[in-house]
Amino acid sequence: MSQGASRRKVLQVLAGGVGGSLSGPVAGQGHDHPSTSAAAGASAERPAPAFLDVHQLATVASLAEAVVPGSAGAGVAPFVDRLLAADTRERQRAFLAALGAIQAESAARFGRPWLALTGEQKAALLTAASTGSPSRPPRYWTPGQPVLVPEPPPVPPTLRDRFDLLKERIATAYYSSEAGMKELGFTGEMIHPDLPGCTHPGGHP
Repeated sequence: MSQGASRRKVLQVLAGGVGGSLSGPVAGQGHDHPSTSAAAGASAERPAPAFLDVHQLATVASLAEAVVPGSAGAGVAPFVDRLLAADTRERQRAFLAALGAIQAESAARFGRPWLALTGEQKAALLTAASTGSPSRPPRYWTPGQPVLVPEPPPVPPTLRDRFDLLKERIATAYYSSEAGMKELGFTGEMIHPDLPGCTHPGGHP
């Protein structure tokens, strides 16, 4: 299955499930700011963003490449943008809040937006974000505990929480691409004459 075909299938499924409940992007989102930067100067051949504005899309593309090298070539940012356009308002707002948290941290640390950072500054910011404390420790079930327990009261998300959300979206998009699937060992073959790695005597019927 080609990269375009597989992504088109995902988008069709998502649009069928939740797209009908959306009348449009969150207020104030999904429009292009006046183009004064290289990021905003998209070529005429490049499709317009579906949900994010041009600067947000460029930021996601840069973040994705820093988190998972090869994301630019795999088209991760445009894919995430189109998934967001078909997503729920709650998840759209959560993504924009996470993106805003990275921008706020960039401004606080270096006095400039993410796209203006050097490679070293980006690495320092992402290291701090990925190693910080989450708002809640992981919850593990142990024998004897009830399966259903009351949800703890809500607490403000941390920078780590915001980064984890972005990382999950980026990694999911990349590893659903042709490049990502090949990295995971997918060859495109649906039927194999042999079972790789299964070499015990007698084989399989």
